[in-house]
Parts: sequence; structure tokens; C-alpha cells
Amino acid sequence: MLKKCLAGVIACTAAIAMTATAFAADTTITLMASQDWVKDAEMELGKKFEEETGIHVDYQIVPADQYQDLLLTRLNSGEGPDIFGTQSGFAIDTTYNVKENAVDLSNEEWADAYSVFSKEQTSVDGVNYGLTYFDTTTDYYIIYNKKLFEAAGITEVPTTFEAFEAACDALLESGVTPIYEPVADGWHQTMLWTGNAQVLDKLDPGIIDKLNKNETTFAENENMKTMLEQLNDLAQKGYFGDNYMSDEFASAEGYMASGEFAMCELKPGAIASIVASDMNTEGYTEDDFGMFLLPLLDNQYLNVHPCGPSRFIYSGSKNIDAAKQYLAYIVSKDSVQYLIDNEPTIENLPIEVGQTPAYSETTKAFLDSFDDEHSGMVLQDVVTYFNEQWMDISANIAAMFIGDMTAEEVLQAIDEGRAQLAAAAGDEAWQ
Repeated sequence: MLKKCLAGVIACTAAIAMTATAFAADTTITLMASQDWVKDAEMELGKKFEEETGIHVDYQIVPADQYQDLLLTRLNSGEGPDIFGTQSGFAIDTTYNVKENAVDLSNEEWADAYSVFSKEQTSVDGVNYGLTYFDTTTDYYIIYNKKLFEAAGITEVPTTFEAFEAACDALLESGVTPIYEPVADGWHQTMLWTGNAQVLDKLDPGIIDKLNKNETTFAENENMKTMLEQLNDLAQKGYFGDNYMSDEFASAEGYMASGEFAMCELKPGAIASIVASDMNTEGYTEDDFGMFLLPLLDNQYLNVHPCGPSRFIYSGSKNIDAAKQYLAYIVSKDSVQYLIDNEPTIENLPIEVGQTPAYSETTKAFLDSFDDEHSGMVLQDVVTYFNEQWMDISANIAAMFIGDMTAEEVLQAIDEGRAQLAAAAGDEAWQ
């Protein structure tokens, strides 16, 4: 029945109304997620959901640098939220143990509409436990201001690291800070590295497999070291500006709109938000912005990232049916379209219910310029025991920026963390 609901809101609303009577008027479900994982548009959907069902949704949003520890504490104590968010991928099994802590969603009515690629990342042993509710159809790329590039005399998008630094020097000379890098949030700086590390397997075929079999380490890999050293070079040469250690991600679109910064690693949909910002006093239009890949190690392979913030229903919840109803509601055709239409950073979702994506011509042209041969999965989606360390890695990269760690020490810390996580998971490759 719900498959038909997904094709039209009238039938869907009727189905929800019928099932809503099974819940008490004061039913509340809790949804716990990291900062930036639940958009305002979804919270508006939550209000509509309550109006139609009587089920209240309590959104518990936690700062990114505290989220994983707090979630694990709650899960391990048997007091998990009704719905919890995690990044999909290896960690749902090795860290969050969704086989024990989450509900099997394989037979939900929306399952057939769910992207096969995203479903693989929320499944363990062929059982799907989650729903990725994030735009994984695009990733983060360097969004740049064409007018500022032109004013600085930059006539071509840089495709090598040498050319990129030359462009940054030209921007500095013109009085513009090249890159807005919000280190304070504790996660964004790692994106600059991993969003371009797909080049590693192209330069050294088989390196990912060797890492996952514990046949080599991060610290042994010279390309890994070079990438981090190049990233550090951007900070040391002043390309991030004077306040990057305290700059925050929430301010990125405004600063890009102001013309003070020329570039930032963002989702393509952010361009619309930049143009709409109150700080856009220069009258920039969407045509004034483009995108390219940060050429660490001269990378020119598109980053493909099917993993993303996903929702799981806690197996110990007393409101499993209500939580399932919420997930069904937010993947109805009208709900998906509402999110696309009201959240600029989301141009589509990994579920096909007849929605109309909001890809701009700029996004389409950029994605179409890469074929499968010139694309690759991002580092955190293909290497085990990496994504679980994201906040620690980010902290160590920040320490590298201020001279407290070297690139090699950052990589050594990753190897140590991987060994600990592998041991806890009983991974035979580490025994």
C-alpha cells in the first residue's frame, strides 16, 4: 500500500491518518543526530508529521565533536534514542553494532525505492538497518567565485597543485583571501584531504585492498604523506586567512557571498544559498560561481561518496512503530520534494519516489565532465576503521596546521587508531 503512497501525497496522508490512531496523543519519539545532519526543512516536516499523526518528534542535535561519544554511551547503556543518526559505511557494524542496536528495515514499504548504492552502506550481511537521508548524489567540491578569479588574472581553473598555489598567490595579491576553511567545527578540514584521496588508488593500484588486509599502513605511504603536507602548505602560506582556526562552517556561505573569500569546499547546492545571502552586496548571481576539484597530488578524479548521515531505529525503543512511521513520512514524494525545494544544499536524495531533483546547470555540467574511469570512491568509504576516527583525524590535522604534529605523526595516529578498532572488532587481518 505504501508504494502507492510514495507516488502521491493524498494516498500517503490517508494511510498515515489511519495508522496514527494506534498511538497515544502524547507519543513522542526522539531523533538524535550530529550538528548539520538535520536540516530546518526536515524539522518543518516533523511539525507536519505531528499535525497529521499526533506523534511529536524531539530533535536532539549534538555538537559534532561530542556526538559519537555521547551516542555510544547511550547505546551501550541501553538508553538509546528512538532514532539515531550515524554516517553509513563500515562503522555501522564495527562501531555501532547495528545488528544488535538497530531494527531491520529491509521489508519497509519504501525499501524498493531506496538507492541500491546507499542501501549497501546501511546494510550488514544483506540486512538493511538504515535510511540515508542526505544528498549523496553529489559530494563536496571547491566552489569558487569566477569574478574574483578573473579580477586576479586567473584565466583557467587549476588542475595541478602547483597551478592551484599560483592561483592562491594571485588572489592574495589582489586582496582576496583564497580559501574559507572552517576548522572550528572539527570536521571540515579532513574533507579537503579525503575528498581528493581517490587519486591514491589510481597512482598505486591495490593500495586500498592492502590497507584493508593490514598489509601496509598509512604512515608507510608517501602519497598519503605528500597530500597532508600539501594541505598543510595551504595553511602555512596564509591561503586560509588569519582566523581559520576559529572560523565556523555556518558562516561559509555568507563569507563567500561577501567576496572576501574566493573558494570553499561545499556542496553544489550551496551556490544558491551564497547568492541568496544578505552578505551578497556585490550582486553575485549563480552564474558567477563554479566548481572544481582541489588538486592535491594533482587529483582530477571525481569524488564519489554514497555514504552519508543516515537514520537507524534503536532496537530497544518503546516506539519502534512510531519511528517507522516517521521514516515512511519523510520519504513520501511530497516530503522528499519539500526537502529538495526548501534546503538549498540538497539537490536530490538517494530514494526514487518520483521527485524532481534541483540540479543546477552548473552541477550537471560539472558531473557530466567525469566518466567512470575518472571517478573514485572517497577514502572514508573504502578504507576500514577510518571514518570512525574522523573527529580525531580532524583534530590532528588542526594540530598539524599549528605545528604541534607533522604529517607523518597524523598518519601514525590513524594507524594506531585502526589497530585498536580492528582489535575490538576481532578483525583477523590484525591478529
